[in-house]
Amino acid sequence: MDTSQYMSMFLEESMDNLQTLNESLLQLEQQPDDVDKLNEIFRVAHTIKGMAATMGYNTMTELTHKMESVLELYRSGQNLITSDIISLIFKCLDRLSEIVDDIREEKYDEINIEDLTKELTSALEGEKSI
Repeated sequence: MDTSQYMSMFLEESMDNLQTLNESLLQLEQQPDDVDKLNEIFRVAHTIKGMAATMGYNTMTELTHKMESVLELYRSGQNLITSDIISLIFKCLDRLSEIVDDIREEKYDEINIEDLTKELTSALEGEKSI
């Protein structure tokens, strides 16, 4: 599928969503029990995942999918959100921003996200106190 006609919309919406994610994370950091903010963060990650999948950016899709899985633990009330989890999601946000910047500069290459996916998997499995 030729996605070039959607590129400018993808980039604009990605930047908007990343900005919303950043602002929401900053607010959640101040009020970690704000379920509405947590739900908003989940929805933004879900939106980014869908857009990335449509455009064929597998790294973004994989990273946001893992983020969603971790966020779901906290949305469901199984765990209370911690500053370590918020920091991990901020690291994911930084990596997503890096990917979008590379796409915008037309130098996209599958950026290594293995470190983050390992941390997210650890958080999912409860292997470390996050």
